[in-house]
Amino acid sequence: MTTLIDQNDKLLRTAAARADFLEYGPAGAVGVTDVVAASWERSKSAGVDADLYSVPFHEDIDFDSRLVRCARPVIERLTDDMADVPLTIALTDAHARIVDRRDCSTAVGRVLDRVDFQRGFSFEESSVGTNGVGTVFEVGAAVSVVGSEHFNQKLVQFACTGAPILDPMTGRVAGVLDVSMLADSWSSLIHALVRSAAADISRNLFLDRSQAKRALFENYLRADSRPRQAVMASGDTVIVNEHARQLLSPDEQSMIAQHAEFLLTMDDRVAHIVTLDSGRRIRLRGKQIICRDEVVGIVALLDEQVNNAGTPSARPAPQAFEPSVPHRRYGVGPMRSTGWLAARGDTLAALAGGTGLLMIGEPGTGKVTMVTECFAELHGDTPVFVLDGASLNTTDIAFIGKSTDGLLIIRHAEMMTSDDEEVALEAIELAKSSGHAVAATLRGAHAGEHTVGRVIALLGQSVTVPPMRLRTVDVPALVARTLHDLAPQRQVRLSPRALRVVTAFSWPRNITQLREALHWSLQRRPVGEIQAEDLPGFCRTSGTRTLTPLETTERDAIVRALEEACGNRMHAAAALGMSRSSLYRKLRAYSITGL
Repeated sequence: MTTLIDQNDKLLRTAAARADFLEYGPAGAVGVTDVVAASWERSKSAGVDADLYSVPFHEDIDFDSRLVRCARPVIERLTDDMADVPLTIALTDAHARIVDRRDCSTAVGRVLDRVDFQRGFSFEESSVGTNGVGTVFEVGAAVSVVGSEHFNQKLVQFACTGAPILDPMTGRVAGVLDVSMLADSWSSLIHALVRSAAADISRNLFLDRSQAKRALFENYLRADSRPRQAVMASGDTVIVNEHARQLLSPDEQSMIAQHAEFLLTMDDRVAHIVTLDSGRRIRLRGKQIICRDEVVGIVALLDEQVNNAGTPSARPAPQAFEPSVPHRRYGVGPMRSTGWLAARGDTLAALAGGTGLLMIGEPGTGKVTMVTECFAELHGDTPVFVLDGASLNTTDIAFIGKSTDGLLIIRHAEMMTSDDEEVALEAIELAKSSGHAVAATLRGAHAGEHTVGRVIALLGQSVTVPPMRLRTVDVPALVARTLHDLAPQRQVRLSPRALRVVTAFSWPRNITQLREALHWSLQRRPVGEIQAEDLPGFCRTSGTRTLTPLETTERDAIVRALEEACGNRMHAAAALGMSRSSLYRKLRAYSITGL
């Protein structure tokens, strides 16, 4: 009886404090916890009306997300354990929108229906004030809001306890598990119960990750156990510990992760010094993480290099690349990715030393462009001869000896037959005797995969050019440069939203595919600002499967419908004449993202 009296007394004191706060401001919030007082202030600052109740509703919600699937067995077990207890269990997504609800008591459920505590409604603190869902996102920890601790009058009859569900891979709040009931039924035991259940859901999120992701995360945790060590893991996502966040800005984290991934295409372990734009030098030590004989990511240790005085190095950053032909008025900026700058530096050094050069990289990475521009930087306007390894013949090489101090490039060396190789050897000997520099391009990351050994033996150094997906910092400059090449006399650019789409895409065929996409866009919008909807449909996908012509048409129709509906799935499905579930299924099948 004493406990019940104490609880009723607390409810009354909280109600008085709430009334004083609404009348006198923060000075009136006496006797409530700091969490509640701070939430009342945030609610008032956000313009929430304490007497007018309105809850936003969202139609476009995935009610079968990975979070919902991972939470389902925990919620079902909790519902069974709490059968006939007057409470309701709810799950929200990362935007405080209810995606699942289970009533252990129909009576409580009917009362909650009257305040729109139902699937699709959002309980962000900035919309409805202090509550057991939205306040959890603000605090980042489990919160109980009982009776008059709610900011809005409509909710003071309830008690709600919410706990954050943390994604173990990113540390971010993926959703909230909430238990709600009438205020006079609440017990402090509910707080511990909800926290435990939320932790179980987080564990399910981890177990739901693929075996490859778990292997990457487990290696990251082992590296993170070292004291005061900055650690980064990169695979499908980038994970950094607190020391790495203090050491690097978000842009620098992305640049380091991409450079580490690029280095590991050449070796399973790396130790490298990366110079940032600021001039700071970061030592990177990393190793490949293997799962089922496949590379699934990297885990890297990061340390800042210091000078002899014991202070962080402040050596000037390497000069960023400027195009040989300046296009500044068209918005072309310098290339900045560390992988590309390192490859360029090695190319310049090899050409300056007269060493035959093998350029290695994925198709469309700009291998020929890099060696040509580096050669022009060293030698100016001298002749460059480009031969295709797939169609070599003796008539193509006769004119090489008619000039001196030029450059011979044999592209697509991997496509040469044994007869082509004989012609290539003759061309190289002729070029060298005439004082030409010699280079060849080879597809793939490992020269040993190809059978052009005699040609490779004549080249003294190899340089690997990074793919576009590891050069996101260079995308704006690549776009501006490509647009100028395609439409040199026009004023044309990408809108900020279109640029975000282009930057997010993986570009499996690299700069060649970027050029195709921008050429397509220029057909739709010849001048002015190219919008996201002007880009071809494949820019909205993340899959690599080759689609049939019919599938491509359907995918592009879905992208257009979503664009016209401003991303609203229900409206897009109606426009396409299909059910919303079918639309979600096709979004997954075509890996359509960003809409």
